[in-house]
Amino acid sequence: MFRWCRLAISVNVVLVDYEGHRHVVQGRAGQTLRQACEMNGVPYVKDDSLGGGGQFDAVRSDFYTESLFGEGATSPQSHVVVSNEWISKLPTANSKERHIIDTYVPAEDRSVNSRLGTEIVLQKELDGLVVAVPEAPPVDTYEYEHDYEEDEYETHDEDEQHHA
Repeated sequence: MFRWCRLAISVNVVLVDYEGHRHVVQGRAGQTLRQACEMNGVPYVKDDSLGGGGQFDAVRSDFYTESLFGEGATSPQSHVVVSNEWISKLPTANSKERHIIDTYVPAEDRSVNSRLGTEIVLQKELDGLVVAVPEAPPVDTYEYEHDYEEDEYETHDEDEQHHA
């Protein structure tokens, strides 16, 4: 039996990291930029949300729109800046995406070309898309010390000396 199958259309995106290095990310039409980055092991476009978005319609092609739930723009972690020559080729950001960018992305990183990588759906027309990732925010670190364990061991050592 002969089956028709549709081949996935590859879409290459040039990602410029905050140090100026270029990474070519190969995605598939219908994926988001964040999904393509994750698939390629490029850690710059992230999404720390736990699927907290509401109903959201994803336009997968001219013929197919998929209704999704618990998706959509929920986090500024996937913020990218689209190059001038490509911004007009993307659909306009919806109000939820604009709100997240305007509210949570630092003013010095925001631009009129700011978008969320979770909202950029790759299409064959976007092959060669160039986006920049602003400098990553500093990561707060906390060193956890186990003082109680050291005290506990010291106590046991002292007890053993007294019993000997």
